[in-house]
Order: sequence, then C-alpha cells, then structure tokens
Amino acid sequence: MIRNLTLKNWRSYEDASIAFNPGTTFVVASNGVGKTSLVEAVRWALFGKIEGNGQAAVRVGAAVATAEVELELPDGRVLSVERSIDPKVRGIPAPTVRSDGRTLTDEDFGRRLNDAYRTDPAFLAGLTMPGLSRDPGAPTTLGLADHLGRYYGIDGLKGAADRLGVLLKETQAGIRRIKVGNAASAKQLQELRETLEEAEDKVSVAVAEHENLQARLGQAQERDRFESALHRWRESQDAWAEGAAELARTASREIGRDVPVEDVEETVEHHVGNLTQQLETVRVDLGVSQSGLSTLTGNDVRLSAAHDDCPVCRRPLDEAAVEAAHQVNQREIEFARTAIQELEEKAGTLRARRDRLVAVREAWLKLPRPGERPTPLEDEGEQVASALLAEKVTAALEVVVKARTARARAEEKLAEAEGADEAMRDLERLFRREAVLTVAVNTTTATLDNLLAETVLPLAGEVNRRWKTLFPGRGDVATGASGDMTRSIRGLSLPFGSFSTGESMGATILIRLLAAQMATKADFCWFDEPLEHLDPDVRRRVANILSRATSGEGQLRQVVVTTYEEQLARHLQARDEERIHLIDVRPAS
Repeated sequence: MIRNLTLKNWRSYEDASIAFNPGTTFVVASNGVGKTSLVEAVRWALFGKIEGNGQAAVRVGAAVATAEVELELPDGRVLSVERSIDPKVRGIPAPTVRSDGRTLTDEDFGRRLNDAYRTDPAFLAGLTMPGLSRDPGAPTTLGLADHLGRYYGIDGLKGAADRLGVLLKETQAGIRRIKVGNAASAKQLQELRETLEEAEDKVSVAVAEHENLQARLGQAQERDRFESALHRWRESQDAWAEGAAELARTASREIGRDVPVEDVEETVEHHVGNLTQQLETVRVDLGVSQSGLSTLTGNDVRLSAAHDDCPVCRRPLDEAAVEAAHQVNQREIEFARTAIQELEEKAGTLRARRDRLVAVREAWLKLPRPGERPTPLEDEGEQVASALLAEKVTAALEVVVKARTARARAEEKLAEAEGADEAMRDLERLFRREAVLTVAVNTTTATLDNLLAETVLPLAGEVNRRWKTLFPGRGDVATGASGDMTRSIRGLSLPFGSFSTGESMGATILIRLLAAQMATKADFCWFDEPLEHLDPDVRRRVANILSRATSGEGQLRQVVVTTYEEQLARHLQARDEERIHLIDVRPAS
C-alpha cells in the first residue's frame, strides 16, 4: 500500500508531503484544486505512466517536477520510489528505487513488484491505478485473460495455441501457392531446356568477346603508358643536353679552349686540381715574402737604434754609413711589399678561377640524368585507340550482363517447371498437415477457453452477486475471461458498451476490486472521481462499496478515492472513523 506521497513542483503543489493510511481514504475538494494530481503523481512514480507527454505536470516557473512514493509491500518491506519529469529529457526516465539502504535497478524493481503482487507491473498499473480519463473504459482493456493465464500457470497453453496457429497459417499459405501453379507438360519442359542451352551459348560467346576486348584494351593502355614514358624521357634528355652544353661552354671559357660535352667532368676536375696546386705554390711564396718583409722591417728598426757600432758586425759606424744602410734596407722593403702584392693578386685570380670551375663541377653533378630510354613494345599488329576499345569493352560487358540475365530467367523458369510436379505431389501431404493442425488448434483453443472460463468463474460469480446488490432489479451480469461484461435483460444480452454511465462505472469498480483481491496479491486500489456523473442512489451505493472494500478478510488494505462529494464522504467517515479517512487538499500546498 501507499504510505506517503511527496511532491515537488508538481502542478499546483510546490512542496507537499501527504500520508495515506490503511482503510478507505476519501480525498475531498472542489474541482480544479488538485485531487487528480495526487493519483497522477503516484501512477507516474510507480509505473512511469502519465497522460500526454507529462510536461503539463511541471509547476509553472519550475524546471523539473518530482513525485516520490513510499510503498509498503505485502511482506512488510518498504520501497522508496522517486521519478522526475524534465521537459528537456525525452522518454520515460527510470525511477530511483531504494530498499533497506540500497538502490534497486529498474529491472530489479519490476521483478520485486511482480513477485510481491503476483502480476506484472503493466497489469498492476491498469488494475490498481488506471489512467485519468473520465471515460471508465471497457474492462477488456485490463488484459485480464493474459493475467489469469500467467496467474494460474496456463499461459504456456496459450503460447502453444499461438504457435499452432502460425504453423496452420504457413501450411495454408503453402497450399495456396501450389494451387496457383500448374504442372508443366513434357513438351514445355523440353522447350525450356532448349531455351536454357541457347542462353548458355550466348553467355559463352559474350564472355569470350568481352575477355578478348579486355586483353586488347590492356595492350592499348600499355602502349599509351610507353608513349607517355618515351615522351617524358625525351623531354628529360633534351633538358640534360641543353644544361650539359651550357656547362661545357662555361668550362671552355674558364679553361681557354673548347671542352666537348663528354669531357666536361674529367677536364674540369683536372683543371681544378692544377689550380689548387698553383694556389698552394703562391701561398708558400707569399709566406716566404711576408717572412722576409718582417725581417727587413726588424733590421731597419735595429739600425735606427744603433749609435756607434753596426748592429750586425759591430763595426764602428758614422752617420753617413747609417744613412746608406737605411736607404738600402728601404729599397729591399719596397721590393718585398711589391712582391707580396703581386702574389696576393695572383692568389685571388687563381682562387676565383678555381671557384668558378668548382661551381661548374657541382652543377654538372646535380644535372638530372635522363636515365635509360624506355624499351619499345613488341609489334602488336593493328593498333586501335584505347578510348575506342574502352567503349567496346563497356558495350561487350552490357551484352554479357543481358545474356547472363536471360540465362538466369531461363534457369528459374525451368526450375519452377521441374518443381511444379513435385509441388503438386506435396499438396496431398500439406492437406493432411492442415487437417491435423486445424484439429490441434481448435482443441488447444477450446481447452484454453475452458480453463480460462473455469478460472474466471469465482470472479464472475462474485461480480454478479455484488452487481445485484449495487443495481437491484437490473438483471444478471456475466464476466468473461477477457474481462468483457454483458447484462441480461428480458432474455437479451446487453453488451458493456450499452451500459449506462452509472452501470459501466459500477461494473468497472467491481471487477477492479474483485480482480485485485481474487486474482492478485494487490493490497491497494486507487480511484479518481468514480462518484461523479452518477445518480444519487447509485452514488451512495458505489461509495458504500468503496468504503467497505478493505473490511473483509482479503489482502486489500487500502482504497483511495478522489471526489468532490465531501458531504457523502464525511457521512461515511462518521460511520467508521477508524477505518475511513478524509484528506482535504484545499488549498493546494
């Protein structure tokens, strides 16, 4: 049963917590106050079912609405079930379920409900807390037959009947297919075989022609590749010859004589070596001259510092001798400097020539070589452009496809004709199978119907007994295993759709209460405004049934009824205040 309901931002309820007791509880208030919102919220939290997309349940100005139910199972265990509505999230979110300090998955929660109430959650939702439509709907929408099959363990028989039905339909379809065809004559079979042979010959010819054209196309494409490679080689050869000639001309200018293209690399290398040797000789001579200049410069300095004796031979010197020595030394210094300048200029000239020849050598080495000339192809005879051959190959392939398609059709027709005789022989076997399956389906269905009728008999009898109390003088009511109800009046059977509003509401309440008590372990049942649109006498009798629903020895512990019939509800409470309760939701919290 439901012990408590907590709402946050649910329609007119910003933050509310409502406790529910065992017995019958009437939730009273005028229309539009929020009674139906309570049933809607409990149904959403437990079963994830709500009218429309549920966005209207979110309080204006809030982002999310949340409903939390505290559910006490028949075995005394308590579950906390919470589920929210977020307009930004699509689909039905899984609930947050807690039990004994641990969180259950959605699958565990479903199994827990199934084990506790002896029915699957979908049937439990329709039975204990149906949708909020003001139309009570036919009891057939409960799915009572499927539930009774599971409850009494005969659902396997229904599965067997369904499977037999499928096999029967498949057999009947096979019979219809065979009847449509006719057995082929021997002449027709021979004609079809000849047609197939002719189609196979055409395929062979088409395939051979296609393969021949493909081979010729491959040769033409190879020839195109050779011509392209030869063209590229010639361009490379011309580029190399032009570059080599230019380098030969440059080398000839530097060396001073004509250098043939084929001798460029060897001649340049030889002259670079000679210039390097000449440059090294000049560098040695330059070093010797610079050393002599340094010695002469030192001697001149020492001569200037001498007074009476010669700094070399220590002979006595007079001023005239010193002056003469200075003049001789200066001439030698000028001569040495001139020689050094000439050597440096010669070295620069040699170095520049060598560098230019080195540049020629490097350019020669970097000059791209054309490589080997492409090898010409063998003589292929008549040469056809590859583009034309490609068109012929495509056309030949289309011929192959058409020939193979024609062969496939011929094979299919021949196979059908050859199989027709065998299929007709199978027809007798299929007729025998159809007869057996028909008997099996009818027998199994009849057995299932009888078993369901037997299982629903106690429920149907109790519904009829209470119907007579609720609507005396209006005949008997019969309840089938599928939940369909009829009322007998003056020997005629009146279907449920012809019941009055009060009769249909009363019948729906009776079958829900009794199915919950007699065919499940459900211990709670909620009703949204079941007393409205009833005449006063029927309203009092229905309210009286609801107020006494939990007083018997069955497992039903809680009935919750929303209504604006406050006066009637208070009258019933005054009769039994311990078991009948009132909750006034005005104004909404």
